[in-house]
Amino acid sequence: MLWRRYGEYLESLGGPEYRAKVFAYIDREDSPRSLMFQLDLMREVGFTSVEVLHKNGCFAAFGGVKE
Repeated sequence: MLWRRYGEYLESLGGPEYRAKVFAYIDREDSPRSLMFQLDLMREVGFTSVEVLHKNGCFAAFGGVKE
């Protein structure tokens, strides 16, 4: 129901094309990446130590140290 109402709101702003554009952006940008992707990205941007604190199914708590 929420997505339908949000879609109707978007259409009222810019038509069906705008709705499709926003929903495509949400799918592309708000989709979770794998845990290994995120850990590798942390290392790539300068974290010297990364650690997975807890993982259960598709959820994880992780962090790192950047010096």
